[in-house]
Amino acid sequence: MVPSIDFLPATYHLQRQREQKTLWRRMMVFFFLALSVLGTWQQRQLCRKLETRRDELQAKAQGLMQAMPAKSKVTQELKDLETKSLLLTTLELRVPMTRVLSAVTKSLPEMVSLNECQAEAGLMETSGAVLPAAIPAQISKEKPPPFEADLTELRNATGRSATMLTLSGIAPDDLAISRYLVALRDTKLFERVTLAFTGQHQVRGENWRNFQIKLQVKKPETWLDRMPAANPRVVQTQGGAAQ
Repeated sequence: MVPSIDFLPATYHLQRQREQKTLWRRMMVFFFLALSVLGTWQQRQLCRKLETRRDELQAKAQGLMQAMPAKSKVTQELKDLETKSLLLTTLELRVPMTRVLSAVTKSLPEMVSLNECQAEAGLMETSGAVLPAAIPAQISKEKPPPFEADLTELRNATGRSATMLTLSGIAPDDLAISRYLVALRDTKLFERVTLAFTGQHQVRGENWRNFQIKLQVKKPETWLDRMPAANPRVVQTQGGAAQ
């Protein structure tokens, strides 16, 4: 084999190595600067897209806010819906008179009979003194809509009034009358069961007792308290009364 002989001086090789290292350094710097410029350009493009999207969303949000009704209008609509739902629930829970009369007659003990049964709508009896209505702090200058005024008046009338019954009959003794009073209370349909008076009554030469009982039918609101909170729907029986 012929040995390779290098006739170039050593300084030449050192100079070539330095130039190659310098070239690599310059290329690395160039690539780094190119990547930095490219990343900056991409970030700016992304920022512009995000700003454009933000402006579009802000414009849509402003359009939706303008399309939405005012807060006072929404509050008034919620108040109207609450009044209507309460009124409808009250009407649905009202106990029919057929069920009341059925409870009155089925509770009669043996040998006790009724001569008269009167039903009327009167003011609800309370145990304490009647308190005056609260005066509102501020009176609205705007007149409420007709339907709202009618619903409010009907609700107030329903809250103030109650169905009253007056039962008159005869019984062989006071014990039978007491059993009749207990049976009426056990029906859970009456808010008040009051014995108005008792007196002597002759039946074929025998001493009987005549009596008068006053009943107050429960208000529909009391049925709401008895319904479970998990399923507060109105359950109707065949007679139409709430169970």
